[in-house]
Amino acid sequence: MRFEGRIYRPPSEADSLLLQLTVGCSHNCCAFCAMYVEKRYRVRPLEDVLEDVDAAARLYPHTRRVFLCDGDALSAGFETFAAVCVRINTQFPRLERIAAYTNARDLLRCSPAQLRQLRDLRFSLAYLGLESGSGAVLELIRKGATPEDMVEMARVARNADIALSAIVLLGAGGAALSEDHVRGTIEVVNAMQPKYLSFLTAMIVPHTSLMTWTRQGTFAPLTDRAILHEARTMLAGLELHDTLFRMNHVSNLIALGGRLPSDKGGLLERLAALLPRALDTVTCVCSEEEGLML
Repeated sequence: MRFEGRIYRPPSEADSLLLQLTVGCSHNCCAFCAMYVEKRYRVRPLEDVLEDVDAAARLYPHTRRVFLCDGDALSAGFETFAAVCVRINTQFPRLERIAAYTNARDLLRCSPAQLRQLRDLRFSLAYLGLESGSGAVLELIRKGATPEDMVEMARVARNADIALSAIVLLGAGGAALSEDHVRGTIEVVNAMQPKYLSFLTAMIVPHTSLMTWTRQGTFAPLTDRAILHEARTMLAGLELHDTLFRMNHVSNLIALGGRLPSDKGGLLERLAALLPRALDTVTCVCSEEEGLML
C-alpha cells in the first residue's frame, strides 16, 4: 500500500483500514485548515488504488471497516469511487462499512440512484465538516457551502441510508460572529438530525488565514470560557431525536460524550460546573509544533 504525505482520519476510524483514493483536498481553501497545504490535489490512478486494495487484502483479509482518504475522496467522481468500493467488497468478505470525509458539493453531485448504489456497496458513513450553521461564518472561513447546502446534503444522505457524522467547530466565527455561529448551528444541526455529532475547537494554526487574521488583529479568537459558553449554548438548543454526541477531540477543553437527547441534561450540568473555573484567556492559538499534534 502506498500513501502520499501526512494522512488524516477521524478518531472513530482508528481501527479501520486506510486507503488513499485522492491526495489532498479539492477545495483546500478553508481559512482554519492546514491539513493539506503541503499537498497538490489530485485523484490517484484507479489502477494504483485497486492494487493497494489487493495488497491490503493479502495483509489484512479479515478487515471489517475501510476509510477512504484524503480530504474528500468522493471528489474522485462517482464512477471511480464506486469502482474502488466494488473492489473493496470483493476483496474483504467480512466488510461492514466504507467511510470517507465528504462535503456537501460532492454528495449533492450524485443522483439518488448513485447514492443508493454506493450504499449497496457498503458506503454507509459520511463525515461532514459542517463547521457552522451560520451563513456569515461559512463565508468568513471560506467553506464553499451554505447552510442550505448542508441541510440538503443531510436530506439526500438520509434518503440513501448513508449515516452522517457532522463536525462543528467551536469558535469558528471568533468573537464578532459568536452569537450568529451559535444560533445558526443550532438551527442547521436540528434540521440535519445527524446520526453522529462532534464538537471540536477551531484551533488557530500556522499557515492558515485565521492565523494571519489573528496576527493582524482582524479576527479575535475566543477565550476558553467563551468557547465553553458556545458549547453549552449550542448543546442546550439542540433538539435531536437519536444522535451520538462527542466532544473528546484533542482540541477540546473537556472530554464529553453521550447520546442525545437522553444524556443532554447531564452534559449541560458538567459544562455549567466547569464554566466558572474556565480561563478568560485565549489558548487556541498554536505554535508550529502544537499544530502538528492536532
